[in-house]
This record gives sequence, structure tokens and C-alpha cells, in this order.
Amino acid sequence: MNYERYDPHVDIPSAVLTREAVDRLIASIMIATLAFNAVLAAINAHVTAVTNGEVIAAELLIFFCSTLLLVLTLTPHDRPWLALMCLFIGIGLVVSLFRDELVAKNIRDVLSIPVFVMLGLRYSRNPVSLFSKLQFIVVFFALLEVANPDLFSDIFDVRSYYINSRNFAANDFWNSDSSLFVSATRPGERFFSFVDIHRVSSIFLEPVSLGNYVCTIVILLLCFWPTLSLIMRAWLIVSTVFLLVACDGRFATITSVLILICVPLASKLPSRASVFYLPVIVTLGAIGVYAFQPDPLSDDFGGRVAKTMALAGNLDFYDVLGMAQWSQIGDNLDSGLTYLIVTQTALGGCFVWLFTTLVASDHAPDLELRLRIRRATHAVALFIGLNLLVSYSLFSIKSAAFLWFLYGAAIRPMPEDCAAGD
Repeated sequence: MNYERYDPHVDIPSAVLTREAVDRLIASIMIATLAFNAVLAAINAHVTAVTNGEVIAAELLIFFCSTLLLVLTLTPHDRPWLALMCLFIGIGLVVSLFRDELVAKNIRDVLSIPVFVMLGLRYSRNPVSLFSKLQFIVVFFALLEVANPDLFSDIFDVRSYYINSRNFAANDFWNSDSSLFVSATRPGERFFSFVDIHRVSSIFLEPVSLGNYVCTIVILLLCFWPTLSLIMRAWLIVSTVFLLVACDGRFATITSVLILICVPLASKLPSRASVFYLPVIVTLGAIGVYAFQPDPLSDDFGGRVAKTMALAGNLDFYDVLGMAQWSQIGDNLDSGLTYLIVTQTALGGCFVWLFTTLVASDHAPDLELRLRIRRATHAVALFIGLNLLVSYSLFSIKSAAFLWFLYGAAIRPMPEDCAAGD
């Protein structure tokens, strides 16, 4: 199955937008999602101080534009994701009622899932073309940061931006000689010790998000390999390896390797078999912590997993109902699993996992489409399961948007399937 079979001029359920216009608007939204944080940092460095309010406003503007586009172009394939959106909002409002305060951030954290999945579902062109453009932007700023870190720092002044717009204090940035993000330099050696530079962040401004983006590109390569030209394959492979080494992502490296090894084998199973990944990963994590006793205060993979298990063991009845104290929610920032539970309730966390693994159906007549759906579901489920053990970065729009958009584009049905669904 080749993406050229999609006609960008095919009519969509909208009285005002053509298919081509929708694709261009979606591409613009994705580029804005990639760039908004860096633009705000540059404004903070050269125009005026940017606070958390401006960051929230920028994210809300992206959500507003995305939602407006979705409303104008609804299709039957949106139904489960619209239901998930309503469930998130409903759970958030119920929790807000019992907490006697609006938990707007909790709702915003998870809305990126259905919103960007639905954007991917209605993007009719080959997403590889869009991601290759995003990749060029990311590589350009990564090369700039490597070649001239002083210029990069002058443009974005990352330290000042995060102090002004996030809950960072000046003493959180242990390296006073650097104006880059706090984790751009590690007290110890780099994971890739043969490279003698700081951890590169590129346009994401901090290395963890760049590492998550790299994992998304690895998933893209697996899912859309048959549609790629030799030149595109070479560009994406070489540039992705460069970004992976540059960001020095331990988690990103291990996860990418596991995805490349496990997903081709797992894709022989139905896509919905991926529902077992999270329980298996959490169980293996608990066994590993019991067997090796890693220090939960250690800032490495073992330490993060140990911290997640400790936090999960301390959850009580009120926590799983979304009634944890705000200070306790902050304590869960190094554990995506417990952060998901205390902010979305145990029920909301289950919805996130079940919709991700069970909604996409691989019962497609086209063998290539069936394989793509299986690979996308297994890869995304594996990535999420591993990520939830060590980080809550999945709930940051700059980390999550590209993953969920890619997932929606990968499980997108063929035109004849759309017609059948109507």
C-alpha cells in the first residue's frame, strides 16, 4: 500500500475546507507545536520576560486551533477519540467538583492524546514528508548548538526562560557556567562517552524532549519503511542517529533499540495484544527492583524505576480517586505511572491505556496497512509502557504531540475503508 493512493483533493466533511487546505493547516499546527517553546524563549531573552501564563496561553492556542479544525472536519473514525476526550473532561470536572477547584492543568495534560491522534487520522498525505521537514528544523538547531553553543545560548537563554516560565530556581541549575537547560550537562560522564560536548537540546530546549522525539522518528521508520525512498531512508537514519548521540539520551537509546528488536517480532501478533505490555513492564520493573535493589534517589534508569515502585506502593484510596495533595502530585514528576494516576484517577489512567491499545483494528484487507497498524500500536504501547516507569514527559505537548500525531497517521484507514465506514 502506497500513500500516493490518497488524493489530497478528495472532499472531506466540511463546507469551507478542501482536503489540501486541511493538510496544510495540520502541517502548520505541527510546526507551531515544534517551535512555540523556542519562540517564547527567544522573546524572553530579547524582548520581555515570559511567564508561565504566556506558555499556557500558547499551548491553549494550539489546542483551540486544533479543536476548531477537528470540529469542522469530523468523520466517523473520530468517534472513539471524541469519546476519550469527553471522558477526560468529565473526569476532570468531577475531580474539580470534589476538590472545589478547577484542575485545568490535569485536563490539559491528557487532551493532547485524542486531539493529535485525530489530527493524524485526517492528515491525508504521507506523514513522512511532514516529519522530514520537522527533522530538518530539529537537525538545524542541533547543529547550531553543537557548532556554536554560545550563539545558541544567546538566542534562547534557556536557563532564564525556565526560571521565568517554570517552577525552576536559579540554584536548580548546578552548572553556573552554562545558560543551557539544567540537564544539558551531567555531573558524571555522558552516556556516549566518546563525544566531548554537552547534551544537545535543539529546538526543544531540553534533552529529554529531544530524546522522546528521536523515539518517535524510530517508530516512523518502522511503520512507513516501505513508502520511503532510498534518499529519505538515508536522511532519516543518519540524522536520527546524530540526534540520539547528540542528546545523549540513555532512555531514548535503550527504548529505540528495544523497539527496533521487539516490534518486528511482536507485529506477528494482533495489534490488540499490546494491551498486555504495561502490566508486563510494570511487573518486570517490580521484579528488577526487588532483585537488584537500586537506589530510588539515583538519577538513572534503575533509580527512576525504583522510585516509581516506591511511589506506587505509597498510593492510597484518595490518591487513586484524584484527590492527592498538590505537593504530593509534584513528588510524582519522575514517575509517569503514578503521575497519571494521581492526576487522572486510576479510571482515567486505564482509559488512556485501553484506548491506545484497543481502538486501532488491524483487520484490514491490505497487508501493508495491517502491518503498519500492528507496528504502530506495538511500538507506541512499548514506548509508553517504558516511559511511564521513568518520566511524566508524555504529558508535555512538545513531547507527546508528535507521537500521538504519528500514531493517528499510522492507523489511518484507507479511503475505501473510510467510505465503508460512512
